[in-house]
Amino acid sequence: MGIEQIDYDSKLRGRLILALQKAIVAQFDSGDWNEIGYLTGHHEYITGHSRLLRSLGFGDDDYGGCVFQVLHYLVQNDNEALVSIIEHNKIKPYLERNSQDVLSDIGLSEAHVPSILPSISATDLVRRALSDADSLLLSNGATSAIDRLHTALHGYLQSVCAETQLRVPDNAPITALFKVLRTQHPALQNLGHHEKESNRILMAFATVVDSLNTIRNHGSIAHPNETLLENHEAELTVNAVRTLFNYLVKKIG
Repeated sequence: MGIEQIDYDSKLRGRLILALQKAIVAQFDSGDWNEIGYLTGHHEYITGHSRLLRSLGFGDDDYGGCVFQVLHYLVQNDNEALVSIIEHNKIKPYLERNSQDVLSDIGLSEAHVPSILPSISATDLVRRALSDADSLLLSNGATSAIDRLHTALHGYLQSVCAETQLRVPDNAPITALFKVLRTQHPALQNLGHHEKESNRILMAFATVVDSLNTIRNHGSIAHPNETLLENHEAELTVNAVRTLFNYLVKKIG
């Protein structure tokens, strides 16, 4: 699996071109085009294009079509140049947010569990914390996202307990909130045909929540900690919390 797939999969090639065109139109300026030109050896073609940089500079309607022309040229001549565009620090985060399926299909995704789509009733705090976590994950890495993800989960558990009128102490820690939710929320009292195993998995996630609490306080940038969680372990933490969060949002709403 890799970029070479687009040579024989026309549907994937089309999806990639569409995704890249949208990302480039949204993100690139003339300096970025020059950078890509020098980086890939196609500077003469890019700067010599009859309309590309001129249309960009004047905001003309045909700029999107010019981007398609350049991408078509690169598809025909240099797949590695496409990879350079995909990996560009303005393009990769955009694709991770908007076209993660395409990146996954060509083997260039960071393999994160999908970000959480909060329910309509989610509080502003939860929405803002989730948005911050997603942005930090893409810009600074998983370690930087842990604090905001902790805040989002904590706020979500608080709001769900309040909405369902589950009794919890004031300022209850995240671990206590999850325990009350897991053991008392009506939506989590029927876990289907394999309830015993499903409940064991939820109980295991209680350990995840407890570990998230410790990591947030002692291994993240929430506090001036001298030793931070390493990136691979931070990605493991983010993916585990996202998995739980996604399940709760779908199961409870």
